[in-house]
Amino acid sequence: MKGNSVLTSAAPRHSEKKDRRFDVNRWLRWATWALVAATLVGRLGEYLFIFELFSHFAVQYCVVAALLATYWLFSGSWLVRISVGCLILNGFLVYPWLLADPPAVVESSRDLRVLHANVLYTNTDMQRTIRLIRENQPDLFVLQEMTPPTIRVLAPLRDTYPFQYEIWSKGPCHILVGSRTPFSVDKQSVQTQQVIHLHTTVRGRDMALITVHPRTPVLPSWFRERNQQLAFVADQIRRERRPTLLIGDFNISVFSPVYKRIFDNPDMAACRKGFGIGPTWPRFLPPAMIPIDQAFVNEGFRTVRFQPIEQPGSDHKAVVVDLQWSAEDR
Repeated sequence: MKGNSVLTSAAPRHSEKKDRRFDVNRWLRWATWALVAATLVGRLGEYLFIFELFSHFAVQYCVVAALLATYWLFSGSWLVRISVGCLILNGFLVYPWLLADPPAVVESSRDLRVLHANVLYTNTDMQRTIRLIRENQPDLFVLQEMTPPTIRVLAPLRDTYPFQYEIWSKGPCHILVGSRTPFSVDKQSVQTQQVIHLHTTVRGRDMALITVHPRTPVLPSWFRERNQQLAFVADQIRRERRPTLLIGDFNISVFSPVYKRIFDNPDMAACRKGFGIGPTWPRFLPPAMIPIDQAFVNEGFRTVRFQPIEQPGSDHKAVVVDLQWSAEDR
């Protein structure tokens, strides 16, 4: 009946939705399991390019794992064990690069300096690149992501680096090498692999330089192509009998399982080993930076210095590598 009708009001849901939205523990639990997944999936990067993309951020995973472990410890959750486990797994990848001693050298002076820079193909202000080279005064320079117009802008460098050679590497990008001394180039490497492999003489001693810039491995075919090019240059430096430097933007970090398979070899040494991790990309987002610009030497060289340096106008840091002839070659 109308007079006896009972009105009931619905319970407010605003506070319930608000509680779900700001449930810190819920979101941090998801973050913990995401960290576990990223850590484990990255170790499968040998088999699929998507998996390998997760492998490059071991340092960042260590930081996140440490923060999560601290939070779960004070909140009394068993998830602290999971976070600590992720910290340990990623720590095993990071600590060799953090704790390695610098290579032993005969003396503090250098015999050879090489500057490597990925200038970014959309960067048209080459005056900054010219200044970078003149300030560091390398014996040879390697510039990645050059284009025909920007190569022409570097003409003033020919007064100091009269010997130059460029090749197409991928898309709109070219590689340019400049040297104070004349050199010869292995044309077979250029034609089959888009690799510059040159021989020159510096301060009366024969040496070789190899450089490559493979595709970013975001497609299956590009992943395979990059791995093939990197395996090729690794084989080239192992075969060289001259003191040899292999350098380039390899689009692979030191934490990748593919990197370990290709470059973990007693016949070559990573120049950055003993000088820290040395992240180089992306320069515009420092917390996410990873070490993808690489340099290696064979037994003919010892590394005196490996240092990423600021490079305005690019998404990469440039790298300066100072080398000595090994004791046998001095």
